[in-house]
Amino acid sequence: MAAFDDLDVLDGLYEAAVLPELWPEAIARCGVQVGGIGAVMFMARAGQTHGFSSPNLKSRFDEWVASGAMAYNPRIERAMARPDLPVVRDQDLFTMEEIETLPYFQTVRSYGVGWSVALKQPLPDDAFTILSLERPGTEEPFGDDAVRWLLGMKPHVARAAVASTRLALERLAATLNAFTALGIPAATLAPGGRMIDANPAFGRFVGTVFLDRRVRLGLIERGADTLLGEALARLHRHLWSKAVGSIPVRAGEGHGPLVVHVVPMRRSAHDVFAGAGALLVVSELGATQTLDAALIQALFDLTPAEARVARMLAEGATIDEVSVALGLSDSTVRGHLKAVFRKCGVHRQSELVALLRPPLRPAGP
Repeated sequence: MAAFDDLDVLDGLYEAAVLPELWPEAIARCGVQVGGIGAVMFMARAGQTHGFSSPNLKSRFDEWVASGAMAYNPRIERAMARPDLPVVRDQDLFTMEEIETLPYFQTVRSYGVGWSVALKQPLPDDAFTILSLERPGTEEPFGDDAVRWLLGMKPHVARAAVASTRLALERLAATLNAFTALGIPAATLAPGGRMIDANPAFGRFVGTVFLDRRVRLGLIERGADTLLGEALARLHRHLWSKAVGSIPVRAGEGHGPLVVHVVPMRRSAHDVFAGAGALLVVSELGATQTLDAALIQALFDLTPAEARVARMLAEGATIDEVSVALGLSDSTVRGHLKAVFRKCGVHRQSELVALLRPPLRPAGP
């Protein structure tokens, strides 16, 4: 790819400041300007780090993150230990022997990169961002020209990043506030499943229904937590179609049956600077009667046939009775039931009945 005019690069950064979906292309242009093949950008706030890459490195970057390599990045660690160097290259932070022998460098080179030149930028609220321009390990490392170019870009990257960060946080807050106004529990999650923020209605379930764990938000109920983990692992758009995104939780102390809806953040809703990957919305079901089939289908990701089978079984029908009523063979009904169990996170018909038809609550005084 040919180099751009520096003014085009600046325009791209300032455009991305208010249109976050354009950041990957904006940093790609930065990589091209110094003879690199792409770029990655890391954001860190409140002990949490996330990142994104230029489009041409996205599949490799996603694979690298999925491998768990983000958990320890010696480049970031050493770069932040050198406040005297706003722009750093690998050879400024590591000896050549370390570059040749450290497992970290062997790993990044297996992804087709290996040399970097990176700009460090502190942000408000004790956050920081690192823009790292990448070059294959088989080529020459970045030289002084790349350092000078990135130093010239520093004030522009800083302004664009600060503006984008502020807008991202405002968007997330506005999203939660909208659900708060409706009295609906909601929370935002990072792509890996860590909770970023939650509204007060959601907060009342933390500790009783949800566990705010360091790795990812969890559900206390084991079967439901398994489904949540599987859903969060499938947030990528190419995997989501096979995910169970509506997860039932049985009634507990202080609450009726719940359904936790996992809503992936896509396109303009996915703000790279906010680091949000999903929105969680909680529906609390009525506890006085069995749900009808249409609502069961909508709430639990069931097919129409699975929803009809689930409702009849919840009403107390046997497999044989369901077969006769719906004109299906026993084996077909059992197949639907197996799918219902999987999607609802239960293992027995009695558990399904308890989920879809909880006991009547005593009348108030």
